[in-house]
Amino acid sequence: MNADVEMKNGVATQVTERRAAQQDAGDDTGSAPDSGSGSDSRETVIEGIDEGKGVNGTWFGNVSYLAPGKYTVSDMKGTEQQFLVADDTKIVGYDDICDAVNTGPGGEGGVECTEAELEAAAK
Repeated sequence: MNADVEMKNGVATQVTERRAAQQDAGDDTGSAPDSGSGSDSRETVIEGIDEGKGVNGTWFGNVSYLAPGKYTVSDMKGTEQQFLVADDTKIVGYDDICDAVNTGPGGEGGVECTEAELEAAAK
């Protein structure tokens, strides 16, 4: 499932499923992380987050499930970025995450989904 994942300190603040019509949104790089904000690769994700060293930025790519609350997003070059989902993470789906087909007046709006629905779609 393709999605935009907005992260702050390695925790997703929002996961938004990408629909086919959104593919031409001008993001042809696959990811757009903030420069200089990554954590040391020798640290685990949790240790880095506990120290405020998680990554910040927005990544676009294929979201995959790793473990409960833990996912990766792979950009077009295959580079994976791990992220965690918190209780306050906003998850917006269109049809892959949570059957939100033709939502809104013109079918353009997604609906808020649960982490369980994100997990099922990412598996």
